[in-house]
Amino acid sequence: MSLSVLIVDDEKVFRNYISQMELWQKGSFILAGEARGTEEAMKFLARNRTDVVIFDVSMPGKNGVVLSDMIEKKYPGIAMIAVSSYDDYDYVREILKNGAHDYILKSRLSEELLERTLHIIEEKKSRISPWEEKQELRSMVYEWLLLSGINPFNSDNSRKMVTLIWVTMLKNYSEIAQSAMMEGIGRIFENGTENGMDVLAIHVPPNRFVIINRFYEDVSEARLREKVENSQMIAQDSIRRIYSIQIDMQICPPFFSDNALRLFVQHKLEEEKETSRKMTAPLAMTIEQQNRLLSAVNRMDPDAAENMVKEIYEQIPTEKEALFVIVTKELLDLLERITLEHKISLDFIPKNFELFEYTRAKSKTVLSANIAGLYLNVLREIRGENKQESFSEAVSKAVSYLQEHYNESVSLSSCAVSVGVNSSYLSRIFHEETGSTLTEYLNRIRVEKAKELLYEKHHLKEVVSLCGFKRYSYFLKIFKEYTDMTPKEFLSRHQEILERGSD
Repeated sequence: MSLSVLIVDDEKVFRNYISQMELWQKGSFILAGEARGTEEAMKFLARNRTDVVIFDVSMPGKNGVVLSDMIEKKYPGIAMIAVSSYDDYDYVREILKNGAHDYILKSRLSEELLERTLHIIEEKKSRISPWEEKQELRSMVYEWLLLSGINPFNSDNSRKMVTLIWVTMLKNYSEIAQSAMMEGIGRIFENGTENGMDVLAIHVPPNRFVIINRFYEDVSEARLREKVENSQMIAQDSIRRIYSIQIDMQICPPFFSDNALRLFVQHKLEEEKETSRKMTAPLAMTIEQQNRLLSAVNRMDPDAAENMVKEIYEQIPTEKEALFVIVTKELLDLLERITLEHKISLDFIPKNFELFEYTRAKSKTVLSANIAGLYLNVLREIRGENKQESFSEAVSKAVSYLQEHYNESVSLSSCAVSVGVNSSYLSRIFHEETGSTLTEYLNRIRVEKAKELLYEKHHLKEVVSLCGFKRYSYFLKIFKEYTDMTPKEFLSRHQEILERGSD
């Protein structure tokens, strides 16, 4: 990944000098933005991923020394390059103490020197993980929370939310294995860091974590809580899959001051473990529910499968909407296993972060109906595959005729003539054996062919003609009926999947 660089200088001439260098065209480094002073720079850093800050020492107001101190405390993982028109040792000493990588006189700052310096930073960063970059900050926060240390957030104007975590320890794990597992869990939580939200996972031995989410965007309290819940649900799911262990959590109320946050955390950690758990275990499918759902699928019982899906969603309290994500993901994971086993492909199974958009603003009833609908679709596909193997000779010939002539004007009578039976007889046995009328079966073939042509980027009106539809409006109606999407929505979804695959 290319290093993202911010320039901070009150002089536009110098900013232009840096921004017009050819090194930004080579791909290794990205000029992410420019700022005219410390305040502007900190606002930029709060909203954008940044790897390196190049800043002038002698700026009006809060100078480069102040900026380097703020960056070191708030964003310890960001590398700093200080530049100045003056060779002032006092400035050099303070800035290097604050962790700056280098101090360069503007008169000596050539493009070659800057590019070489950035490559050195790039090499150093490649050897340091995000987890390691935050090690010192985590230690400082631990000492502040539990050992009366200095508040490391003094110059941090973020809004904070805290989640308390209890990990169910496995007794047969050695002390070394447990320590490694605790670090792995901490890394999973901190992977939730994103633009505008930083995550710190403070391990409190032996089996507790204090997760601090820091926000630098001006959003509502409800939105902050939603982002925290979503982040924790992702972590919770990863921990369960990787370590096969249970964690309990309590998302704490927002605080108006760092001191209030600290006192609350100390109070909660001092309580007895059993009385301090305010949030029940995460709701997810039990082994029994999973087995009952698989049994319904294997029995080809759509009613039982639908009822089982609805029962699983009914266990989720309405006010805990974030838990919908976990349940939905488990149901979709199970469905994907079923489709792979039966060699059936679904056009749309939401993945990973797309789940949040899929579940957002859907009521429990709607979400339950949508997922149940996917299961019913798969059961219909399985039933269709099984039935096709036992079709009578006449129906098998009819199916072959439809597959060969779908792009022509096909009717019941023309199909009957091809098969060598009368129309009424063919209509009756075709419906009995396939569960569909001949027209419904033909439309399904045509829609599948239309999807293939859309994948190949044929023009929409050309697709209509090539698939045997006479009217554009009728094609749109049938396509929507069979896919629950318009052709435009289908193409958009397909493009999103391709783009995710290329990331």
